[in-house]
Amino acid sequence: MVADFSSLVVMILSIIALVITIMKFKIHPFYALVGIGVLSALAFGFPLSEVFPLITSSFGSTIGSIGIVIVLGCAIGVILEDTGGALVLANTILKWVGKKNSKLAMGITGYLVSIPVFSDSAIVIMSPVARALSARGGIPLIALLGALNGGILATHTMVPPTPGPIAAAGTLGADLGMMIGLGLISSIAYTAVATWWCGSKRMLKKYPEISEMANVETAIGEDFTLESPDGRPLPSAFLSFAAILVPVLLICINSFGAMFLDKESQLATILGFIGNPIFALFCGVMIALMLDKERLSLDLVNKWFTDSVEKSGFIMIATGAAGAFGGVLKASGVGTYLGNLIASTALPPVFVPFLVSLLLSVANGSATVSLITGSAIILPLLPSLGLHPVIAALAIAAGSSFFYHANASHFWVVLKANGDLPMKEGYDLVSIPSALGSLAAMVVVFIMSLFIHP
Repeated sequence: MVADFSSLVVMILSIIALVITIMKFKIHPFYALVGIGVLSALAFGFPLSEVFPLITSSFGSTIGSIGIVIVLGCAIGVILEDTGGALVLANTILKWVGKKNSKLAMGITGYLVSIPVFSDSAIVIMSPVARALSARGGIPLIALLGALNGGILATHTMVPPTPGPIAAAGTLGADLGMMIGLGLISSIAYTAVATWWCGSKRMLKKYPEISEMANVETAIGEDFTLESPDGRPLPSAFLSFAAILVPVLLICINSFGAMFLDKESQLATILGFIGNPIFALFCGVMIALMLDKERLSLDLVNKWFTDSVEKSGFIMIATGAAGAFGGVLKASGVGTYLGNLIASTALPPVFVPFLVSLLLSVANGSATVSLITGSAIILPLLPSLGLHPVIAALAIAAGSSFFYHANASHFWVVLKANGDLPMKEGYDLVSIPSALGSLAAMVVVFIMSLFIHP
């Protein structure tokens, strides 16, 4: 669909309507996202026969890409919490780094995990650790979760082998090794600024809530001596970490193997199977089941699995609805219209790809789509911009997660995977840090552009 200025007006009004509907009138996000998605499609001028197929296909593709991963990730979290594995994880990390450095530890964790692991999967896998750290250390959840999410979004958008950065590098002909190296550097700025914001005095005063987890008691001072809350033996730290790290490592092996192996080779096929997030997280679930062998029974396993399905159901529904709304915006072409509009201005060259991607991100809520579409828009302009392909790709990457808000599935995954946090807190936890992190990363890219030329 070809967009114009009226499409931009529709997009702005639909986003405003969405925020007011959920925050002011307390309408359930599912109904608000789907309802406004339908109205937006009509306002954009889609034929009546295409409106509901577009909504349902976007809803289905979003759930199809992450639904099983969410269920399996929730299963690991449920088992870790019930067996005391989450307590052991949090206590071990606090003993290693201390309470003062817990935010830094979460930021680094997100930064590393999201290099090979897709952002939505990473937040589902690692959220139980952040919540347990909050409960055990008596640290406001906003600080730990914000640091974790900042690190996740930073490398998810800027460092291959995540699909978006790889696609942008391929389209623009950027050297992949150079993209990884410089992407890691600019991601540090993104992570640091997002971590600072969520751990600031303003945020801690506004959101002082400490996570509550069953079987996790707050440690006093720096005394991290462990005693089981109900007298049962606590699981080993090795197995507790393995339930989280084995899935991450399997996905890592596949992601990096795909960079160096022939896609048609048997080894690549095998790695693609064992490194698929579904198989990797299934392995994590199997390891988690070993955490409490004394109580292990078919009834207990069924209880854990039932709890995980019930917990993940609302996450998937909200995420799918966000995908439906975002799918309408994407199909409208408004993001491409905005990108072409900014590309035609007389801005300093390095800011053109950044702003193109930034506007795409705000419009469609997907960093991957912003990277792919942004690089396609910038490719024909690259000679006239006079930018090194890697710098252009990094500038697009820096803008691709700017101000993640209600049309981004990741926004809802963060909120719903952590106790159904309110939308208002989501803007402080996800939207503002992603905007600040994006700007910080762009400052680093701008400095790089002064020294790296085609």
